[in-house]
Amino acid sequence: MAQGAFELFQLRCFVAVAQERNFRRAAVRMNMTQPPLSRQIKLLEHGVGVTLFDRNQGGVRLTPAGESFLVTASDILQRAEAAVLAARQAERGEIGALAIGFVPSAALDFIPRIVVALKQNLPGVTFTVTEMMSYEIIEALQSGQLDLGLTRARTNQGGIESLRVVNEPFVLALPRDHPLATAETVALSDLDGMPMIGYSDERGGFLRSIHKTAFASAGISPTIVQEVSQTHTVVALVNSGLGTGLVPRSAEAIAMANTVFRTIDLPERCRSTLYLNSSPNSARPLHEQASETIIATLEAVPP
Repeated sequence: MAQGAFELFQLRCFVAVAQERNFRRAAVRMNMTQPPLSRQIKLLEHGVGVTLFDRNQGGVRLTPAGESFLVTASDILQRAEAAVLAARQAERGEIGALAIGFVPSAALDFIPRIVVALKQNLPGVTFTVTEMMSYEIIEALQSGQLDLGLTRARTNQGGIESLRVVNEPFVLALPRDHPLATAETVALSDLDGMPMIGYSDERGGFLRSIHKTAFASAGISPTIVQEVSQTHTVVALVNSGLGTGLVPRSAEAIAMANTVFRTIDLPERCRSTLYLNSSPNSARPLHEQASETIIATLEAVPP
């Protein structure tokens, strides 16, 4: 053995002898006989080039060099055990870092549920969640900046895998003093000519397209008094009395004093969806564990 070289097994033998102060007891602890243990200690001393133990009839004791070496040897063994544990945890997807992108409307109800579940199920993982538009999420998944992304529409670009995880109905947000505010249910025809807050084409395109489909199916034309990009802004403007708003049901998580939500009868195809998108390079245990947690969490949300 070259000087300065040693094996982890030799360090374990050394620590056992140093702690037991006796070769026989150390051999029992190491589940071996005494001669092979003594051989390993001699090889270690040769490798480091110093005498680690003073041997006498009363037993053994550490030399000054041995006392110093014991501190480092113990640290090396602890680090080795930690490295093995970390490797096994990484293989099981229990540690690491994960970047998740999500569309703003998912923050109202779904993202809080997801973050809580991920931290409970994968406490050793660091999660970064970032609000982004759908096209930004797709680009970030393709470039490797994101591992997972929640978008309103399915994509098949660049090997990205998409799975629908939310398929929620729309509800009608109304000012509390609106004539329809006390109705148990509202029909699409009730919205004809009614002042409404709509979604802009630039940044609310998916939800805007659902509106257009719903209105066309009923042959109605609400009066769009303002177009905005985010659901929370729709609800805020409804709360100010500016008009009504057709929003995903998860928007009911926004509690505003002058706003109520009512069920509205829409065609089945007019629903707000959310897709979990996986990076093309996401075939590793951590991604799978996180995806399973997200899917299970959102499956528990009422349909």
